[in-house]
Amino acid sequence: MKYQVLVVDNMNFDIPHYRSMAVFAECGYEISAHTSDLNKAATAAVNRDYDMFLCINRPTAVIAVNLLKRLQKLGANIPTVVISKVDYPKDMRECFLLGAVDYLTEPIMEEDIRASLYRVAQEIGRKIMNEEYLKAMESALAKIPEKSGSDPFRQRLRDLLIDAQGSALSVEAASDFFGLNTDYFSRCFKSRTGVSFGKFYKSLSIDYARMLLSSGHYKVNEVSDILGYASADYFSKVFKRMTGELPSQVKR
Repeated sequence: MKYQVLVVDNMNFDIPHYRSMAVFAECGYEISAHTSDLNKAATAAVNRDYDMFLCINRPTAVIAVNLLKRLQKLGANIPTVVISKVDYPKDMRECFLLGAVDYLTEPIMEEDIRASLYRVAQEIGRKIMNEEYLKAMESALAKIPEKSGSDPFRQRLRDLLIDAQGSALSVEAASDFFGLNTDYFSRCFKSRTGVSFGKFYKSLSIDYARMLLSSGHYKVNEVSDILGYASADYFSKVFKRMTGELPSQVKR
């Protein structure tokens, strides 16, 4: 699956030039559409229609700052690379402050674009991991029987899972987070949830792995590394045992 790029430009005669640059395809990107309408671009960002924006600044039409301000106001976090036809130091600074991934001034070499696309891929990866982890976490929490009124256990567990994202979480670390000894925490956790903490967390991790694979942006070995498995083969065995499918069957 290629990352989809929307070009935001008040003109469109540069589109064939950028589409002809091999670096986009080599890095896994596809320039799929163009718009000169900042409102349409902002709507596309909110709807997540594209993975990144390539915004072109031209003399008398320095639009990148306006675009980034709209995205920030809407809370639409989409990686944006700005290409400027002329040198605008003040504009460059403001774009970076507004969250632009990169700001390139023409003439631009393919290696400059390659470096920008690599940074965009990293940002997209972090965004996907965060979103899919939160989905898996909320799905796991939803399986815990609710208590009426406030539920400090569920909130404390949510805090633990958010804090532990990106790291292997042991029952010892969990019990420390709750301020309890391991045996007592284990008994309390199973009494409240019906399963051991180890089983709960492994199920969450496999659900997270399934979401990452289904996103189409990660290979099996990459998901294995994200989850901290010693090897992709071992990850595949655990995944098959818990889901009945191989990771390669889930990956789009």
